[in-house]
Amino acid sequence: MVYKVDQAEELEGKYRMFFENMGEGVCILNENMAIISVNDKLCETSGYSRDELLGKEVTSFFEGANKKIIEKEFKKRTKGKTSHYTVAAKTKEGKELFFSVCSVPLFDKEGKFDGAVAVISDITKTKKAEEKLKEHTIELEKEVEERTEQLVDLYGGVAVTEERNRLAQEIHDGLAQTLASSLLKIDFCERLLDDNPKKVKKELLALRKILAKGIKATRHVIFDLRLPKFHRTGFVTVLRKYLEEFRRKTGIAATLNLKVEESLPMKIQVGTYRIIREAMNNIRKHAKAKNVDLRLRTDKNRNLRLIVKDDGKGFDLNRALTQSKYAKNFGLTGMEEQTKLLGGIFTVKTEKGQGTKIEVKVPIEE
Repeated sequence: MVYKVDQAEELEGKYRMFFENMGEGVCILNENMAIISVNDKLCETSGYSRDELLGKEVTSFFEGANKKIIEKEFKKRTKGKTSHYTVAAKTKEGKELFFSVCSVPLFDKEGKFDGAVAVISDITKTKKAEEKLKEHTIELEKEVEERTEQLVDLYGGVAVTEERNRLAQEIHDGLAQTLASSLLKIDFCERLLDDNPKKVKKELLALRKILAKGIKATRHVIFDLRLPKFHRTGFVTVLRKYLEEFRRKTGIAATLNLKVEESLPMKIQVGTYRIIREAMNNIRKHAKAKNVDLRLRTDKNRNLRLIVKDDGKGFDLNRALTQSKYAKNFGLTGMEEQTKLLGGIFTVKTEKGQGTKIEVKVPIEE
């Protein structure tokens, strides 16, 4: 749509109250990019008075790339084009703001270009929320990458592939979808900002709940990825802390019975911890158990024996053994491969309605 200067002046005069009390900033420029009119809202947002704005070239309030954006967009006005764009600027006090600008050209009675009018919306909160969301996503991806590298260094083999695939699926099903949904809501709120602020408030409340859910999921993934420092705290202390954290997060009671007569090689400590963690994760997701009994002891033949028994619903073992996808879902493949890496034997006993019992026997090497 094209406006003529006399029409703009007439509209400004006729609708002066609307112009001044509009919820968004309004700025009118002449053909040389000098500011010839602004409303109270723009003065309030920018921190500049009318006297400080009027007569100044609009680019003097912008720096660097943002200044170039303004110059480029103004050239579009000279060609009779309208556009909607985002730009950053600083208030008089130096605070950075982000603006959504919708600008249209102005023409005089003879059809000659004579300036532009712009409606300016402050989208700083929305923009910063979006940037923070992206930062959290990058941090999470970096954290997952670092933890995965640690898993590769410590474990190796097919067991790591199973671990990575499981975590990747959890991230895809939970975190990725939460973040994507949040970005869509932010974009939706930005579009509604001018026309329906009440709806925006409602959407932001929904967004808060989505992000809270995402934070909870993030903590769960990090908990699964966390590798304890066995050499600092000790193997037994690590297990007790893990089970206490597991009980707190799931409400499932877990008892630990230990009879380990000698110090274990670091490789066995790490491998055993991983098997226990996978077994407990399996119980959390599938067993619907109320209690878990974990026993760890060394025998006279210098073998480490692990038993993890729950009172859950059990499952069809034959189906799990014959269908690889089913076995992967229950973590059996990963636990068995980890046991093999330690040179041990892995067995499972379970029936529907009878709970599940996992047994591992690993030789203790020097």
